[in-house]
This record gives sequence, structure tokens and C-alpha cells, in this order.
Amino acid sequence: MTAADSPPSNDGHPDDVRADVPEQEPVDRDLGRRRLRAALNSRPTRGQLVAAVLCALLGFAVAVQVRANQDAGLSGLRQTDLVRILDDVTERSARLQAEARELEGTRDKVSGSGTRAALDEAHQRSRTLGILAGTLPATGPGIEFTISDPAGKVTSDVLLDALQELRDAGGEAYEIGQIDGAAVRVVASTYLSDASGSDPRAGIAVDGRVLTSPYRFRVIGEPRTLAAALDIPGGVLDVLRQREAQGIVTQRSELTISSLRPVPEPEYARPAPQKSSN
Repeated sequence: MTAADSPPSNDGHPDDVRADVPEQEPVDRDLGRRRLRAALNSRPTRGQLVAAVLCALLGFAVAVQVRANQDAGLSGLRQTDLVRILDDVTERSARLQAEARELEGTRDKVSGSGTRAALDEAHQRSRTLGILAGTLPATGPGIEFTISDPAGKVTSDVLLDALQELRDAGGEAYEIGQIDGAAVRVVASTYLSDASGSDPRAGIAVDGRVLTSPYRFRVIGEPRTLAAALDIPGGVLDVLRQREAQGIVTQRSELTISSLRPVPEPEYARPAPQKSSN
């Protein structure tokens, strides 16, 4: 046996053993590089191009639809609708600005003068509400309207029409009574009814108090406007003449309504608790 045919000695150097193993790693690396280069240099197929174009068109259509939906709120309206919307917005803006100026004026008045101004404001509102509710006397220019009904043909509906005409003409405080007798302060809850259905001369009940002719209205407001409201064609004075009654209107530069209403005591309502500002 020659030295070339003898088996390798176990005492040999490790490098001698690795020298017999074939080298595979450089081959595998070159194969991967060739495959990657082929994939990068390959041309896209027709199917891939069609899919890319369809995706691009779909994205463009979606963007256009979203933009159209955002603008459809106003662009789809007619010109008349747009003008009406603009007028509503302008009117609301003007109203809110007026309210803001009024609130700012009240705030400046209260904050500028302190507690005294706030008390004066509260007292003024209390007096105004007292006049409207009939719990305080009232004075000012106005008219006296006297109705004489000798035939007893004036019913409660005629007096109610007269009261309504005076309210529409700007009356602010009212009283219905007799020339030399009782008087009733008229408020929002006042009601009128015929005192008796059998006797036309029994009179008219105002809030349950029976009044007889001649009846007298005393109303505070602009005298000429109040007088003109009663003398319109087909108005209260015409109705009185048709019923053989007479109405006389006297304008006054100053008159006082002194009849009062008692302050009602609520049976069920109670003041609501104040909400905390915190």
C-alpha cells in the first residue's frame, strides 16, 4: 500500500479534513443574484398593466365623488333658495347683534354704577310689571270713552270689541267702570259677560262685578291713535249707533287709573331653586 492509498490519520490537522468538502456557498449566492436581476429586468404583462390602470381610475373616481358630496350641500340649490338662505342668515345675524348690544349696555350700566344701578334696574322692572299686572296705579295721556245705552242693546261682546280695538291701538293701562260708581282694572285675565239673559238692562259683568250704563273706559296711551281706532268705518262707534247707543271719546293729556287688582297668591307654584354658577 502506498502512501497515497493509506487512510487519513486521525491525528491529522483539521484543515486537511475541510479540504475534502466541496464549496457550495458561492454557487448559491450567485444563483440568488441572477434570479433577482431577472425579476427586476422583466417586463410587466398586459394583465398587470390593465390592473394598474383600473386601480388609478378607481382612485380618481373616488376622489371626485368625495369632493362632489362635500359641495352638494349648496351647489345643488336654486338661486332663489340661496338668496332666501342668505337673507335668513343676515336677519339672524342682525338680530343677534342687536341683542348683544342690548346685553352689553345693561352689563355696562350695572358694572359701571355697581349695586345701586342694579337696584334701580330691578325697581324699574318691578314698576313696569306692576302697571301691566294692575297692582300699581298708572298715569299718563290717554282717552275716556263713555257708552250710553238707554235701550239696553249693548251687550258684553260690544265692550269686548272696544277693549280689543284699544289694545291693538297701543293702549297700556285700562279701566272699565261707571261714571259715578265702581271701576274694574283690566288685565290679561279679565273677562266680560252679560249680567242677565232675561233683562237687557241688567248690565255687564266685568270680572264678576256688574256694571250698568253708562259705561266708561279709561285708557292710557297715545290719545289720537286710541280715538282713531274707535272711529274707523264699521268700528265700535258705528256698532253703537246701529244699536241706538251713543259713544263719546274725550282725549286727555293726563289721566290717572287708580283702581287696582289684588296680588294673587299662587296655590301650587313655588319659586324654582337657583342654579349654582359653578
